[in-house]
Amino acid sequence: MKIRIIFLIIGLVFTACDMKREAVGSADEIIVIVDQDHREIIADVLNSIFNDTLFTPKPEPVYKLSYVDPAGFNDLKRQTNLILGSIGSNATNSGTRLIRSLLGNQQFEETLTGSDQVIFTRDQFARDQLFMILSAENEENLRGSLVGKTEWIKSVFNELFEKRQKRFLFGGDRRKRVERSLNNQYNWGMIVPWGWQIIKELPDSNFVWFGREYPFRWISVHWEDGIIIPDSETADSLIRAFPEDYYGHVNINDYQYALEPVEFNHWTAWQATGIWESIAEPKGGPFISYIFYDGVTNRTYFINLLVFLPGKNKSILLRQLDIIAHSFYVLD
Repeated sequence: MKIRIIFLIIGLVFTACDMKREAVGSADEIIVIVDQDHREIIADVLNSIFNDTLFTPKPEPVYKLSYVDPAGFNDLKRQTNLILGSIGSNATNSGTRLIRSLLGNQQFEETLTGSDQVIFTRDQFARDQLFMILSAENEENLRGSLVGKTEWIKSVFNELFEKRQKRFLFGGDRRKRVERSLNNQYNWGMIVPWGWQIIKELPDSNFVWFGREYPFRWISVHWEDGIIIPDSETADSLIRAFPEDYYGHVNINDYQYALEPVEFNHWTAWQATGIWESIAEPKGGPFISYIFYDGVTNRTYFINLLVFLPGKNKSILLRQLDIIAHSFYVLD
């Protein structure tokens, strides 16, 4: 009977976990619950962490931070990305009271006297939720606790973003017939989400161009035999020439253009980011280009991503394109 009761309790626990509803809200928005007394300090700390910007050409933050009074916690506790913050132990501060009630007295006191003022949990109030608490005795302790952790904190949020976006992009129907055709004809592949079409295919020029409209999103793949990128100067020249050579009406603007070495899947690659513009008409938007050599196929690959959505935020679309691009693989 005792064993049955134990298994029943375990079963109820797992059932309760499965019954949690999906987290809500945009994957690139972070809701920050903090009292007005501490908002300036917490905002300054978080802005120093989530400081990445995409130029589209308007600068757009990779994550949008929205600050809310603790009174709104119950209405927002199922948000995808949720952060609570407070400084000190003043019981009159509503944010401090909220964090103490969630952590319990012992763990709350440890955030004031211990060495770690950052607490992470997943799926706290909803499935696929990231929940973080910042609690410290004073501002100096909080900032000291975050030294060396900035990239790690961002990576945790980025992992959740990628997980949710992959489910959105790849979880439903896919263009599997198109994917098989790429494998059989070109010896490489990429996940092609439902709704995407091949805009142009030039087998003799080793060029395939995918896209989806409303908003406009393009991914193209081109390849050449052998190693043709001996240095950064050559990579830069090839990346700049690629859009006009293969799209016919697209050029790269020097505004916010950047070229850097990166790891693309398991390849050492050059990545270029910046703004594309149309030669024929007043159009433009953000782009990402990759160029790398694959020893298995003895080919140099170009992968180019473009977004066109005038007057609206484009950063999340560009990040989605990057996830699709990173599904690229070659066959032995």
